[in-house]
Amino acid sequence: MEALGATSHLVSSLDDIAWLFNIRGKDVSYNPVVLGFAIIDQDHAKLFIDEEKLNAEQKEQLLHSGVEVLDYSEIEEALANVHKNSIILIDPKRNCFAYAKLLPVSVRILKETNPSTNFKAVKNEVELNNTKSAMLKDGVAITRFLKWLSEHIGKIEITELSAAAQLRKYRAEQDGFIGDSFNTISAYKAHGALPHYGASEESNAEVKAEGLFLVDSGGQYFYGTTDITRTIPMGNNTEEESTDYTLVLKGMIDGCKVRFPKGTCGYQIDAITRKPLWDYALNYGHGTGHGVGYLLNVHEGPQTFNPTATPVAIELGMITSVEPGIYRPGKHGIRIENLVTTIPHISNEFNEFYAFECLTIAPISTKIVDKNLLEKAQITWLNEYNQMVYDKLSPLLSVEEQAWLNEETKAI
Repeated sequence: MEALGATSHLVSSLDDIAWLFNIRGKDVSYNPVVLGFAIIDQDHAKLFIDEEKLNAEQKEQLLHSGVEVLDYSEIEEALANVHKNSIILIDPKRNCFAYAKLLPVSVRILKETNPSTNFKAVKNEVELNNTKSAMLKDGVAITRFLKWLSEHIGKIEITELSAAAQLRKYRAEQDGFIGDSFNTISAYKAHGALPHYGASEESNAEVKAEGLFLVDSGGQYFYGTTDITRTIPMGNNTEEESTDYTLVLKGMIDGCKVRFPKGTCGYQIDAITRKPLWDYALNYGHGTGHGVGYLLNVHEGPQTFNPTATPVAIELGMITSVEPGIYRPGKHGIRIENLVTTIPHISNEFNEFYAFECLTIAPISTKIVDKNLLEKAQITWLNEYNQMVYDKLSPLLSVEEQAWLNEETKAI
């Protein structure tokens, strides 16, 4: 604020408020945030929230940190009484215009991105270690779901909705699980060609032992937020499905194993990830990746991997998804997604170079991979990744589950 020349700062974006005051809630589905506003000055802050959501100890902790807790309804009066000579920082993309209009006419509005947006995108060591714990628990749930699906398909009726419910059941068994991080995309065959498909009672398709089944899901744990997509070959797959699956996998691998100089932006990572598809005149209409919060919103900025030349550099500690896809209307959709965090790679006379560490720990199916389409380095990456999955998850699984995962992660 001082560097920008602001005397005050209005914050109304709920994830920024949750991060700034280290509070979480359940006022918004899937996002563990609390409805509120904040006005921050140089030496103290006012938090406008339903006070009943905080106990006496929490209020005392906030007060000790220089935070005055006020009722949610008092925000309008507080804005109207901001000192007339104030310079107030407001993020125009994340604030309601009506609230800015409540300020005295003499107040100068400084339009800038919330500083906390950039701060919270870079996870510290504790946040990263806790997120890795969440990924282990999520990996166990995903593995049990994939095993259950492979063993029950064709034997009992499985639908898009019942499969999603079964996956949530396995997540709910994990210590620290709070809820889903978004509505699960459980999309069989042609439904998979709709990137943001949501199964309903009307559209609910039966999943059979053929074709492709795309499952994009995530969990909120006390340890962090997860987001993963796996496209599952159900059997009797076509050559086109095999080729498309392999090309998407190539793109995902290239996006995960890239090395890049400090200052690289998301649109450059996006192009690297798309290239294996572009080589075959294929593409997809969504971004390659988005930032992910720490027990916060599953979609978080400021970084993003998409074709728009957004001037936001990829920094150490950021958590971002890598999720290329191919969508053929009326046929199938394929997307494979891992979350990665940025880590140091090497520093030399040319620059500091960064790399990605995969946070997601869940098997990637190789059943329909066309090995002839993969480069040697891609095969090595895939085998090492699946081996890592087995090594980390097997101690947390039963003997029967270990045997299934061992078969699922065999090198190609």
